[in-house]
Amino acid sequence: MMSNKRLRLLPVWAAISAVFVIAGIVLMALLGFNNALDLPESKTFDVYYNVVVDLSEERKASLETYCEDAFREENISFAKKQTLEGQAAPVSQTQGAFSPTGNDFLLRYTFTADVPDTALAAAMQKVNADIEADDAFAQATAAETFVSFDALTVQPMNEAVWRGAVAVAVAAVVALIYVAIRFGPGCALTGLVACVNDAFLTLAVFAIARIPVYTFAPMLYAAIAAAVSVTLWLIRCMKLRDDAKTPAGALSAGECVERAVGATDKTVLLCAGTLLAVLAVGAACTAATGAAAVFAGALIPVAAGLYSSMLLAPALHVAVKAKFDKLKKRSVRYEGKKKSAKAEE
Repeated sequence: MMSNKRLRLLPVWAAISAVFVIAGIVLMALLGFNNALDLPESKTFDVYYNVVVDLSEERKASLETYCEDAFREENISFAKKQTLEGQAAPVSQTQGAFSPTGNDFLLRYTFTADVPDTALAAAMQKVNADIEADDAFAQATAAETFVSFDALTVQPMNEAVWRGAVAVAVAAVVALIYVAIRFGPGCALTGLVACVNDAFLTLAVFAIARIPVYTFAPMLYAAIAAAVSVTLWLIRCMKLRDDAKTPAGALSAGECVERAVGATDKTVLLCAGTLLAVLAVGAACTAATGAAAVFAGALIPVAAGLYSSMLLAPALHVAVKAKFDKLKKRSVRYEGKKKSAKAEE
């Protein structure tokens, strides 16, 4: 007789998952995800100053004048202007390696993606010429003041993360095949249900709560949820396999699962808690960058996997194991009758 209440509440856990998943699917179909973190494709025009001598406010204003005069001459308009003090060299700078001096200054103009590269190149040439002709920049030679432009696109990142998500999902499938071979089809079936549930539950949470994400993030998080779910279920399966060595009939399906749950709860909580802590630290350490949102969002699939491993999967496995045990006993009886019939012949 089961004493663990969690194992007797399968309808409750199934209903909770069903409500979230169905609501999430509807919202995904109608509204999609909140991709507010995505930056639109754009182009940047940078003037980077790196020299020990400080750049006066008057000279900074001159740089802005040179840039904006060049833009007007090329008949292009910028969407955003930023001045960043103490800024390291932009990634687009390829003229050499730079070391921050404390007087670093970056003037950045952002344009829409449809601005022609030819116009930006012509503006760059004009700004360089104006800087070289300005005697006030005698201490900021061409080796220390750089003008460049670059295009910003999220497509390469999307493709890379999609490949990563596919790799994680494939790993989860391989793990489920391993579970089927090592621990039996019953454990694999429970793991598969939990894995699919956690992936859809993760997507549903993002769709329902309208949590801001990058375009690539939902599928990546679904894959992470599947991987976490399978990993935590493997911990349960190892104990279930040990209990399966008990003489047949000594333990019912409910008793076997209850023993496995009691023996592995601390390990499951420790694994999930460690992963959550690592992600939280990652989010805190990257708070000033876009990576912080990626780390923070990954907390949700880990939480979904923990929910499944602690509540849904054990309760489901009681029913699955009982069914497979019944089929196994029936198969044993059938084989026994066949052997008896052959012996009588």
